Amino acid sequence: MKTFNATRPRLYLLLTGVLLVAGCGGGSEPEQAAEQTGQDSVGQARPVSVRVTAVEPRTLQSWVYSQGTARSRQREFLTFTQQGTVSYVDPELRVGSPVKKGQLIAHQAPDRVQAELQAARAALAEAEANLALAEVTRRRYETLIEQRSASRQELDQAVVQVEQAKAIRDNSKAQLAQSQLTVDESRLVSPIDGVLARLNVEQGRYFNPSVVQTNTEQNALRTVPALVIDPDRFEVRVDLPSYVYRQIAVGSRAVIGDTPPRDGQGMDPLQREQQVLGKVHAVSPSLDPETRTFEVIVHTEGDNPRLQDGEFVAVWIARPPENEVLSVPLEALRYRNDQSFVLVLNEDTGRVSERRIELGQQAGAYRAVTEGLEQGELVVTDGRAALNDGQPVRVLDADGAQP
Repeated sequence: MKTFNATRPRLYLLLTGVLLVAGCGGGSEPEQAAEQTGQDSVGQARPVSVRVTAVEPRTLQSWVYSQGTARSRQREFLTFTQQGTVSYVDPELRVGSPVKKGQLIAHQAPDRVQAELQAARAALAEAEANLALAEVTRRRYETLIEQRSASRQELDQAVVQVEQAKAIRDNSKAQLAQSQLTVDESRLVSPIDGVLARLNVEQGRYFNPSVVQTNTEQNALRTVPALVIDPDRFEVRVDLPSYVYRQIAVGSRAVIGDTPPRDGQGMDPLQREQQVLGKVHAVSPSLDPETRTFEVIVHTEGDNPRLQDGEFVAVWIARPPENEVLSVPLEALRYRNDQSFVLVLNEDTGRVSERRIELGQQAGAYRAVTEGLEQGELVVTDGRAALNDGQPVRVLDADGAQP
């Protein structure tokens, strides 16, 4: 009887599958080696896909960065000079309420100071009446002297009485001015059109001027009876390092916001609503001996700058622009041993060569080149990380296709 070996067909099928896998694998060994080494089957370097950009002259605008506190350019601290009970606070006013110039905010008990003011006015009126009578008397004696009906001594006495009446009149004027000042100091009146930023008094409470502390900004804001600010005009004071002193001038452009202008030149449309334009108003000629910095005052431009009094902000101040200087994008630069390099494309050979360059001012996404490149040369931007000096490249257009 003939037996059947069931393992032979299975072994045959297994060997056939192994041969098929070997014949249909992911490429020959030379091809796999080429992929790993960047070379083709005959040992030549394979082209690398890159993007290039031409070296062109640009106007580069760089910015100096600092931080400071935004303050209203007109801030009026209002306080009482005499101690006393606050008898009135405008019930319609709240912190943040608009106020007009001359608007009464609060006052202390007015009866006493008003009585003193009325008394001073009455005394002035009496003094002016006495002066008028003295002058009439003097003129009468001058007429009598001409008619030889009065003595010279009587005329001299009339002249003295006029001078005495003038002195009393002048003293009464001073007393009236003092009384009016006392009335004014018992009233908190807004000196400007603005916004009520602080209100630290209440009707019926006793106020003593000694509680007002001006040694720090924080204490003044906490203890002063009222603060009125102009909400439309602000300034920012910043400290800059001494080495940029000659690059900052009165009238220089400034941007107040978290991010600098796009590419170091124009305002980013997406950020424009979050940024405030300004100009350098003043530059201090002296340095702080401890920090070696100098102060710069920036004024905002236009109305409604969308700033808060006391807000901590970032400030970007424009340096003088460099016009028509050769520049390259930042993504074209390579660094090694504190030196800068770019990969320059030779269009005739289709290869790149590494070239050392000297860099100048940076502005946004570009850096000035002071030495090592000429206008119109092509430098690699995308793909430079995989390149070596002398390697062939395949240039792609902006869409990733070969032109």
